[in-house]
Order: sequence, then structure tokens, then C-alpha cells
Amino acid sequence: MAWGLAKGDDFLPKLSLEELRELHAAEASAKEKLRLLIAIKRKEGASFDAIAEQLEMKRITVNKILHRFQERGISAKTDEKRSGRPRKLTQKQLKNLRKALISGPRKGTNVLWTTRMIMDLVRREYGLVYTTRHVRRVLHQLGFSVQKPRPRHYKTDIAKQAHFKKTSGKPSENIEREDSRSFFWTNAPSR
Repeated sequence: MAWGLAKGDDFLPKLSLEELRELHAAEASAKEKLRLLIAIKRKEGASFDAIAEQLEMKRITVNKILHRFQERGISAKTDEKRSGRPRKLTQKQLKNLRKALISGPRKGTNVLWTTRMIMDLVRREYGLVYTTRHVRRVLHQLGFSVQKPRPRHYKTDIAKQAHFKKTSGKPSENIEREDSRSFFWTNAPSR
């Protein structure tokens, strides 16, 4: 036993080599498939060095994977769940934020939300200070997508456009110029 780890039939004694091969063949995840292959090689009696060389992996990685199998059994093929940090906004607060965003910004301001406006809203309503990146992440989780006004192309002939608008026979719509550097959030799916 190298480094306190059995090999051959003593490694994973509750599973046969055929059962491991069946699990390996049925596995869809590449990471889990590789871990099962390492277990198969050890069950066949291969050393750490031989497994690491055949699979072009570091010896310590093979060692850690095999020790996981020894400690946890066949469940070691999958990663353990990691809880992570709990959200600062509760589900109820997220629902209220979504409703506020759908109803639109206050009267007299932009028709669409900017990231900075949403950051101010979250700070005012919930007392939380989020970075720009995190606000965008939360909004994406809420189903919003970022929309950015397309800047005017450098080859645009403004005179030809004005002539077309006058002669096209359709009434021109009120077109407002937006700041092309600002991002606006909308409930429309992104492309």
C-alpha cells in the first residue's frame, strides 16, 4: 500500500472492476469520467506513477483523487456541494426589486434604467452598496438584459438621411439622441 492506499481488489472492495467500467461507460461528465478511470486503473493494480504517466497528470492529483475514493466510496466521483456566501438580498427583496424595475424609473427621467440608477435604488431601498459588476450580475439573474444604443456609424451621411426622411412619405418619428456610452437595462431577452 503506497501512501496508505490499497490497490487491486482491496481498493473499493464493494465494487468489482466490471461495475467500475460500467459506471465509467455510462458517465457523461468528463471530470467524473476521468476520476472513474483513475479508480479503474488503481483497481487493476497500477501504481500512482503509472496512472499519472498514462493519464498525463501530476502524481499528487492522482493521489488526492484516489484518497477521496477511499474516504467517500464511489460518491467521490462527484464534487461535494459548496454552499457559498448567502445572498444579501432575500428572495422577497429580489421580487420587489424586479417589480420596481419593470414599473420603470421615476417620472421625468430616462425611459430606461441605467446601472448607476439601479445601484442608487438598491442603496436607498435596501441599504446595500453593490459594485457595478454585481448589479449587472443580479439583473441578469432577474431576467434583464443590457441594451446599449448603437453609436452612429462613421460613414453615415446625415444629409442623405434627412433627405430620405423628407421624401419617404412617412411621418418622421420623434428621435431622441441618447448617450451612447450608457448602458440601459430592459426586460427584453438579449441577442
